[in-house]
This record gives sequence, C-alpha cells and structure tokens, in this order.
Amino acid sequence: MRARARKAVALVVAIAIVLALLFSLLVVFSDTAEAHAEMRESAPRPTQVVGGMVDRVEMAFREPIRPHEANAVALMYPDGTLVLTELAINQRLVRGSFDPLTESGTYTVIWELLDDSDGDWVREEWEFTYDPSAAPPEWLPESAAEGSGGGISGGTVALIVIIPVAVVLAAWLFWPRRGRSPRRRR
Repeated sequence: MRARARKAVALVVAIAIVLALLFSLLVVFSDTAEAHAEMRESAPRPTQVVGGMVDRVEMAFREPIRPHEANAVALMYPDGTLVLTELAINQRLVRGSFDPLTESGTYTVIWELLDDSDGDWVREEWEFTYDPSAAPPEWLPESAAEGSGGGISGGTVALIVIIPVAVVLAAWLFWPRRGRSPRRRR
C-alpha cells in the first residue's frame, strides 16, 4: 500500500513540475511576444507638474527605435490644439522639440514609433502639467540612448528559479534509494 501511495505522490509531483515548467515558458514567451517599444523614463514624467523652460519632451525606451519617416511625437495643448514636434531619434532616446510652453495647463504627449526589435508600430500617450512657477523637469542624459534592455524580465527570473527547483525535485523523487528496505510484516 505504501509503495502505491508513494508512486501516486510521485506522479502528482511530476505533473506539478511539468505544469510549472509549461507555465514559466508561457510567461517568458508572452513577455517576449508583447515586448514592444516600452518607455522606461521620460522628461517630463507622466503626471508631473513642471515649469521653467519646457521646449521638448524626451523619452527613453527599453528597445531601440527604428528611424522612419512616419515616426511621430505630437503635443496636444490644453485647448485641444495638436502640434507635431520636431523629432530626433538616437537609438533608445527620442526627443520631440516644440516652441517653449507659455500657457499653464495639462498637455498630452502622443507618440507613434517603430520598434526596431520587432518592426511593430506602437502608439501611446501620457500627460504632464505645465505651471510656469514649478521646477523645470530633469532632462534625460545622452547615455539614455544606449540604455540597456531594462534588466532581467520576470519570465526569465521564473525560468532561472523554476527549472533548477524542478530538476532537484525530480531527482529527489526518482533517484533510487539504497540501503532502505521495505518493512516486512510479521
């Protein structure tokens, strides 16, 4: 009876290990499939209140942005006026320049850029508020153009942890044990 229960437990654990591995692979590949031009940081930052001389927006991305004539960054003024910025792309760093802001209010940055890693178009938007009396934004350094991929993804961490744990568990469950003999009934 014990041998049968041990085999059943081993089978359940083996199935759990396989499901955990499949789930971790799903996480890794879903992260990769959805890895479009993701903005890491910007100046001004989304929802930030800025002042002083604001004549551009800057965005640093996880992936390089492919130069393309259809790339665009637009600025929507508080009154709804939409202005295309003068665009400069340096690998992962995108700058959209415009006439210095003078009117207080909430501005919307709308961008549509070509992701160099997968060739897909990505469109997003975010807002910041301009108040002439507020502190100016901290502009991004040129080194943001080089950037890194943003570190290890959650899916990669899952694989790094789950696979060794699964291998150790499988080895422990299925490795033949010596020196143990089953108890004999009297």
